Amino acid sequence: MLDKLFGKKGKAEAETPKQSQSMSGIGGSGQQVQAGRDAIATQQAQQATQQQGLTGTEVVALLAQLQGAIEASGLTPDQKEELQDYLKAAKREAGKESPDKEFVGKNLKNVGETMKNLKETTEAGKSLWQTGGEVFKTIAPWLGIAASVFGVM
Repeated sequence: MLDKLFGKKGKAEAETPKQSQSMSGIGGSGQQVQAGRDAIATQQAQQATQQQGLTGTEVVALLAQLQGAIEASGLTPDQKEELQDYLKAAKREAGKESPDKEFVGKNLKNVGETMKNLKETTEAGKSLWQTGGEVFKTIAPWLGIAASVFGVM
């Protein structure tokens, strides 16, 4: 009874960690638990796997998906053309045997900046930004850059 009055907890309840924290970022995720007796902390790193596992062919396929999303969007023909110009150059380079990833990144950065501006000014741009953001997050490790370069957090 005194334990209840003074807020003391039973032995099993006092030793069990009560908090956990999950973190995720570009290409990786992890989990931390409150330090305590017999607490186990784990972390999973997927960035290296993604960088090694993604091929130029897969990058081209992702860019083709983005290209299709641009065509299907409600953007004006001029807006679509601007995005497609940069995207075509990036897609062509990514498909080469030894692609210039810096060139691909620069063109995709232009796509990202244009899409970000459209997101802020048009409804069609908002929807397209979601698709583009996912593509950029996936391709960024292959390029060896952070997705934030494209305006994606």
